[in-house]
Amino acid sequence: MAAEAVETVDVVEVLYCEGWDPAARAASAPMTEGEARRRDEMGEPYAVLLSRQGRPKALFHVDWRHAYLGLFLFDAHGRRTVEYVYRQLEPGRLHMSRFRQWGHTSDSEPEFPERGVRFELTVRPDGRGRRILNAGSALHVGADVPAEHRTVAKAEFGAWTTYVDARILGPAGGSVALVLVQPSEEGRASGAGASWSAPRPLEPGPLEELFVSGTRLTCGEDRTAVIGEPAPAGLLHLPTGSVLAGDPGTVNSSDLAFTITVPPDDYPVLVATMRWEHEEWDGETPAAMLRILDEPTVSWELALRPEQDARLLGPGEFYGFGVDTGTACFMDASGRNTLPQLYEQEPGFEADSHSCMRSDPASGTNLIAFMSGFGDGSYPVWIGRDAAGAVTCFIADMLVLHGAEPQPPTVSSTAAHVLPFPALIDDRREAPFTDPGATSEFIAGLIADIVSFRRERDAARAARG
Repeated sequence: MAAEAVETVDVVEVLYCEGWDPAARAASAPMTEGEARRRDEMGEPYAVLLSRQGRPKALFHVDWRHAYLGLFLFDAHGRRTVEYVYRQLEPGRLHMSRFRQWGHTSDSEPEFPERGVRFELTVRPDGRGRRILNAGSALHVGADVPAEHRTVAKAEFGAWTTYVDARILGPAGGSVALVLVQPSEEGRASGAGASWSAPRPLEPGPLEELFVSGTRLTCGEDRTAVIGEPAPAGLLHLPTGSVLAGDPGTVNSSDLAFTITVPPDDYPVLVATMRWEHEEWDGETPAAMLRILDEPTVSWELALRPEQDARLLGPGEFYGFGVDTGTACFMDASGRNTLPQLYEQEPGFEADSHSCMRSDPASGTNLIAFMSGFGDGSYPVWIGRDAAGAVTCFIADMLVLHGAEPQPPTVSSTAAHVLPFPALIDDRREAPFTDPGATSEFIAGLIADIVSFRRERDAARAARG
């Protein structure tokens, strides 16, 4: 009689903690399961380390208040070499927005080396993705990621094998038994706080301060910007109330207006001015404002176009408008088919002018153009709101003074940055719809494909001489 196959069961230790100490290659500030569960329910950040036979296998960073679950996998030397970034975009489901994998040239090399091979995959909610292979130079290739490999359940607390299964944690691909590790009294977290933070998009720098004459801002270690009187640029006619920002020389019918609209009317545009202290030439244009209401601004939010979701942005990233001619503008979206042609017929600014206006006599729409800070690039637009939630202004930030600090007596604005994260809800899934091992194999195939493509391309270039 044939012997029955016996399934192997791998014991994986679960330790709740504040985070990971890369120098010690160990968990930092362990905490009890009860404390981690409390933080999970309240949306406060915590971390989870999964280990097998004393070796780290997976690390979770959990911050539901910022719709974030991060997952790191370790190599045999205790280094984090694989990262999954999940963001919650709908109840009960997490979307894989980013995957990264680092290569190392030696066993002693630290985590996340600046040089060497790195693979990155970014994924849109519709499954369209982009692969980037960095190996001396960057190669960009598209990718299609099916739903089963970009979407996972937001599982019950403690169900960590929803995100990493035996094929990832165990050596033989058997089943996994999670065993809780209780921290010692002396090793427990003592209010130190998490050693990491969820990825957050770009925070607004000084904005309204850029329109207050006499404001002084420290920029770097040895430069001071002095703000001059804002230059009036005229009234912007918004017949539909749909605001569009862009390069007046390249705006076309495919450019979309911001999702936040305002009542149709004529609104003033102001261009911020500045000079660098102890320097003979005027400074760049730091910002331009489309003023909607003359009320104090108490909060800022990033202006978005349709299908843009700020929850998908990485640290310091933003959605902005592109500039290719060193010039930016505001206009009503209804003028995007005619105003750029009018601007092209007579581009440029008059001497000593900070702006220019072009109008369409047939429709009455106009655009107001201004110089774009340091020139070509991408720039964010911030929407201000008053205490009642009404829009006070749109500010195109040229990022010239984004990291600058106001000097006394100027006081930094207390307006809050409104992050694009929903309120906490109880939306766990009892029956997870995920296959982590299959997703890992799918991504491995994407990596192998782009590596093969690069080798074939390089070989073809070498053959051509």
